[in-house]
Amino acid sequence: MSPPATQQPSPASSSAARTRRSPATVGRRDFLRVSWLLGWLGTLAGFGGASLAFLWPSLRGGFGAVVDIGAEAEIRDGITGGQPPLAYPAGRLWVVPYEQELDPDGLYAAITSGSGLMALYHKCPHLGCRVPWCDTSRWFECPCHGSRYNRWGEWQGGPAPRGMDRFALTVEEGRVIVDTSSVVTGPSRTAAVLDQPAEGPSCV
Repeated sequence: MSPPATQQPSPASSSAARTRRSPATVGRRDFLRVSWLLGWLGTLAGFGGASLAFLWPSLRGGFGAVVDIGAEAEIRDGITGGQPPLAYPAGRLWVVPYEQELDPDGLYAAITSGSGLMALYHKCPHLGCRVPWCDTSRWFECPCHGSRYNRWGEWQGGPAPRGMDRFALTVEEGRVIVDTSSVVTGPSRTAAVLDQPAEGPSCV
């Protein structure tokens, strides 16, 4: 007598059983792919945020924004009577006295707004070095390549193509306000309004 036939499961039922028994898992390759993608997204987000922070004007009153640099009376007292110009590093600028009577054609009237003060960008228009004040010559003198400017930032010598660039300055309710978001191109080499020879030895 032959043994009873054993019923074989169909392929479909075996596959369904295996599917029910296998827990849902993520393959190692899929896990690495997702991790790599998330890592790159995080890197791009960080880079984008840093770029925007660099390019967007500072909301705290630094360079690239409208800057309140102090009380008008204090600034005037600090830079008159032969004192050096006011350096304001956060705005990358110098503030110098501007005597309107020495500018009969009003070349700088618009950027000074009748305030008697002028704001100069401290970057040399030649190759971008910071231009310091020389106490002996009473001029601005670039230590990098020797360009020199009088106390209004007008070109007096050296390789620079023009005078120092400027910012528009106003006085509002007794405060000196400088707009560093827009650089005003400096005067040409021939536009020397202020007659101020060097008052002593050069610093460069």
